[in-house]
Amino acid sequence: MTGWHAQRSWWPLTVIASLGTVLSLQACSGKVQEPSGCGRDSGCGGAIGASGGKGEGGSGAVAGGAQGGADGTLDPCANQVRDSKESDVDCGGTSKCDRCTVNAKCTSNNDCDSQFCRSGRCADPSCSDKVLNQDETGVDCGGVCSPCDLGQPCSVNADCATESCIDHVCGDHCVNGVKDADESDKDCGGVTCAPCVDNKSCRVAADCKSAQCLNSACKAATCSDQLQNQDESDIDCGGICSTTKGCAVGMRCNSNADCDSYICSKTTSKCLADLVIPPADVIDDFEDSDLLLPIPALGGRVGTWSPFSDGTGVATGAVAATKRGAKNVKALHLIGKDSTSWGSGVGVDLNNSSTGQASAQTYDASAYGALTFWARAQSPTPVKVRFPDADTHAAGKICTTCDHDYYASIALSTDWQRYTISFSDLTLEPGGVPSPTAFKASGLVSVRFLFPSNAAYEVDIDDFAFVK
Repeated sequence: MTGWHAQRSWWPLTVIASLGTVLSLQACSGKVQEPSGCGRDSGCGGAIGASGGKGEGGSGAVAGGAQGGADGTLDPCANQVRDSKESDVDCGGTSKCDRCTVNAKCTSNNDCDSQFCRSGRCADPSCSDKVLNQDETGVDCGGVCSPCDLGQPCSVNADCATESCIDHVCGDHCVNGVKDADESDKDCGGVTCAPCVDNKSCRVAADCKSAQCLNSACKAATCSDQLQNQDESDIDCGGICSTTKGCAVGMRCNSNADCDSYICSKTTSKCLADLVIPPADVIDDFEDSDLLLPIPALGGRVGTWSPFSDGTGVATGAVAATKRGAKNVKALHLIGKDSTSWGSGVGVDLNNSSTGQASAQTYDASAYGALTFWARAQSPTPVKVRFPDADTHAAGKICTTCDHDYYASIALSTDWQRYTISFSDLTLEPGGVPSPTAFKASGLVSVRFLFPSNAAYEVDIDDFAFVK
């Protein structure tokens, strides 16, 4: 038999089956008209692709060998496509895929395996990225980074600059009740904690408040240990030592009380020299302890101190202990109040062998130009320092209306201070008859401290002397 039918009868069955398959594929590919047998369940198109073939058309085709699921679908985290929930191909985003590696695209830190998204790309973590990553205990601190500051999270002591991790928070090792870090004893010594008190352990002098570390123990400070410790302003002087050893001229001071001279420069904080008063010029330094005793018999002066008042209120005077350097331990202490007329005070005659004012005589003070003394008051206190002379006092036998004396008004402060009154600066109180023309130092009778009426005062006066 000739023709198509004759040839067909020569093909084996297997060839016929293969030819049928080819025809079916061609029909499903669109190259020939699809036969009616290429339906949904015919095995055309996608079925071949799903089995791993290199088919065309069909949603099941796998590019580059991507793996499929058991049901023939692709794993969305391995399809080499950036799906809608991914920040980059097969990673990140809100997907269940792995987090993206360095340089992959990202929109948040959570997209990245490094937990650090910078400028839209995953980046390596660092100790300055302002993100809690790596093994950091706090942001950019702890773990592999620098130690954390006080109050930051921690896991171990090494995570903290304070070297003290308490309840997972960096704390102050100087108050944790444990000897740790560089402390020489519990919560003291070392570089950061306060110095240790006496008898605590130490390694060096700086570990001790006393600055004395002997045989690994802090020893008590003294005013003769050749160290500046306690509250001393300089080595073994000033502060607590000032009562027995004031600082010499040129040594450091914090206040007048630190200095032997009781003068501390406000500009240099060093002790300054006091006036050098020759012994013969001292009227009274009050170190004899008794106000009733005569003043020192120096320079021809004879006299005693005596309080006075207008007859009202209270006015007393006595020599009392004081604190003005190591060498000045006593001073004249005056108390007065409730005077209602002209006031009260204390005075000393310079040439009077008795205690009565009528016995007073003039004293020649013309060799001097001023009077000086130290004084302080419990509160700021005004006082007139009066200088009766031959023209204003009855002892001069000149005035008919007396007791209108030369004077200087000063205000006593609450701190010890030296006051110097020049004779040339004195003012005459008006009303005397006849009216004097100039102060007569050659006829000086006495010196008086007058506090005004209605004034309550408590005053110390010391080292009363003339100045040439």
